[in-house]
Amino acid sequence: MKTPQPLSLRVGLFIACLATTSCTFERYSDDDGVIYSLSPATWFEDGWSYYEISQDEKRALFGARFGFRLIDLERDREDPTAFAADLDRVRAATFYGEGRLARLGVREGSTGWFLEGPQGPVRSALPSDATPNWSPDGGMVAYYRAAEAGLFVGTPDEADFLDVGGFVTGVAWAPPGDVVYALVDHDDGVSSLVQVEVPGREMTTIKEGLDATNRYNSIGVSADGAFLYLALAGPGPPDPEARHQPVADRDMDIYELSLETGGLRPVVETAGDDFYPIVVGDYLYWTHNDLDDAVAVVPIAGGEARVVVEDAQIPYWNPAGSKIAFTYGAWRIADWGLNLDAGVVDVDAEMRPTSEMTPIVAGYHEDFTPAWSPDGRWIAYHSHRSAGPTPFYAGEGSTDDLYLRHPSAPPGEEIRLTDFGWEVGMADWSPDGRQLVFDSWDRGGPPGISKPWIATIDPATGRPLSVERLPLPEGVESSLLAAWSPLGGEIALVERAGRSRHALWILSVDGTQAEKLLEFPSSTYGGVDWTPDGQQLVFSALEEGRMQLFVLPRVGGEPRLLTDDSESLIHPQVSPGGRWVAATRARRAKELRRQLR
Repeated sequence: MKTPQPLSLRVGLFIACLATTSCTFERYSDDDGVIYSLSPATWFEDGWSYYEISQDEKRALFGARFGFRLIDLERDREDPTAFAADLDRVRAATFYGEGRLARLGVREGSTGWFLEGPQGPVRSALPSDATPNWSPDGGMVAYYRAAEAGLFVGTPDEADFLDVGGFVTGVAWAPPGDVVYALVDHDDGVSSLVQVEVPGREMTTIKEGLDATNRYNSIGVSADGAFLYLALAGPGPPDPEARHQPVADRDMDIYELSLETGGLRPVVETAGDDFYPIVVGDYLYWTHNDLDDAVAVVPIAGGEARVVVEDAQIPYWNPAGSKIAFTYGAWRIADWGLNLDAGVVDVDAEMRPTSEMTPIVAGYHEDFTPAWSPDGRWIAYHSHRSAGPTPFYAGEGSTDDLYLRHPSAPPGEEIRLTDFGWEVGMADWSPDGRQLVFDSWDRGGPPGISKPWIATIDPATGRPLSVERLPLPEGVESSLLAAWSPLGGEIALVERAGRSRHALWILSVDGTQAEKLLEFPSSTYGGVDWTPDGQQLVFSALEEGRMQLFVLPRVGGEPRLLTDDSESLIHPQVSPGGRWVAATRARRAKELRRQLR
């Protein structure tokens, strides 16, 4: 174990990482299928992130919902100066024409799409919520909008709206620039492929029943225009039930579609999601996800992390320390969030599994790890429970709330504790087993703003008695996960203090007192937990481009680096005996791959 510098002095070392959430990348030779790889220190955030290639194949864009970055492939490095240009902020970008860069940026408080001009970026007439794709010569554009079903084709100044029967998820142009292809997602979760003749705006559906994703998609077009390349979970329509099965074989592969025959054949079939196909020059490029989660344990004194359960995340101990519960089911793009369930294994004193995994919370849609009550009578968990198979994360009939039931009871006997939840976090119990603290956005309120809540129950019946918001200190807008002190009177809370900075607070249960212990760099939901004596806190923070575990005295002071793992460690949970810390060990590789076509 290396001796760390004080956390306050290490902050400067992370500046380059904070803008991109990772400093780790690899460059491969031109002969390899893998051209470039990034290892972001994130949890779920980069599952959808993809690579886009410039027409000269010298630059790549990487990103999605949580931000973009520009990569110089010739120099094997990011190029933040060229990416930002003279804009105050760049939120997204895409290539157009001969390697030019269109930026969704902010200048003097105004957000819009900026195109390259002689004197720098020039604001275009494109709506700021457009996802654009330019014709090969850069003269025309096809775009879609997040909140509006349909496709727009024309110029930035004047585009025609086309009703394609659903929300567009991907667009591409034929090489001559006379045809636009669009993937369209429908209410039943099945996609179709449409073709638009640009001169007359005549639209034709050329393929139905496609098992595509419902966002961040793309279409590759061969140089001769004879073939399209699509990212699909299978060659036919999806099985609604399989979407919700954690271990279903539904990773994305790249399929080639013959425009002459309509036939589909797989051309990329590897373990892990292969998606966002683009054809540039003689190559088919795509993004490959190598995302691996495992539950690992570390001695509380520090040391090597040892994996206990593969393909698992978000651990939680039972009161006796004889079981570990967790969430299982990969971050699968085709069925994002739908396929997550909770399982449990028995462990011995050395934290080695002594049983096979058993499901403990399962059903349609997302189920996160349950938290046992101190007496073991109840488990509380976040679920998106739906009555039947829904095709979307936010599909009709899905919920997003906190639930309660006896550990051995069937799902039909669960008690719904909240009816307002939106992106609910994991719950933690008070020592007396009467209350739960958890985070949630407020349905109907602004997205991304999470607040702590306290639910009070009747411990005999599980009946909810009240759900009240825990007041936050002045100036604290959003919280990320909370943990109840085993001594009962305090709650540890992680604040989102900035885009890449978090803060650790101690709040009294009634919210009248608050103490800020520490600010630290972080790139995801790192988590926090107490030692059983209530004297120390274990949390996760960025350390040299990876999330690692730290121990901090309750009274404050300098945190101690607990781990030096090659991968990120998040969601710490201290065992009831205080000897071990369980955590999610997250390995992330986002690879840019290609093959000669």
